[in-house]
Amino acid sequence: MKILRDKLTKKSLIFPVLSLIVAMNPVTDLLEPRYEALYMAMHYLLYIGGFVLGYIGFRGSKIYLIPGIIIPVFWHIPYFFNLGGAYLCLRIVENLSLYLGGLVMGSTIHGLNNAIKAILFVLWMMGDSVLSVILIVGWPPYSNQVYPFSPFSISEEFWTGLVMFGIMTVIFIYIILGFIRTVFKI
Repeated sequence: MKILRDKLTKKSLIFPVLSLIVAMNPVTDLLEPRYEALYMAMHYLLYIGGFVLGYIGFRGSKIYLIPGIIIPVFWHIPYFFNLGGAYLCLRIVENLSLYLGGLVMGSTIHGLNNAIKAILFVLWMMGDSVLSVILIVGWPPYSNQVYPFSPFSISEEFWTGLVMFGIMTVIFIYIILGFIRTVFKI
């Protein structure tokens, strides 16, 4: 992986560092097991923070797409999702791996053609849409109904799904507006 030292300025590091500070601190770590929506929002924040850092300051091989995709998928499999929510030591591993997954994914984006970028974006939106619907309808495996060690009740899933849908909508609009600006040179 190539590091672009000239691109890693104090200004470019503000969001990636802030995302780590907001997501990985004692207050957030105490609140996440009580609020599943916060737990999910921190997943987005960490992955996007890592992605921005990777996009700005690193250039990685296309092979980095593999961990960039596998890591977030892994942590959203119900069993591992609940483990991360229940146990602080696993949540720390989860948080760091999500950040790293975003970083390696961001480092590969410059090397991909627009068709691959569009396919990855569509797959991400489809996966997030499916998971948000699963949570909105209250599918038990994301709660303590299936995994007794889970800190999340099934009643929290509705709000978690809505938060996911809201975050996805904002990301979708941001990316589409960026695309429109590029195409029409606005």
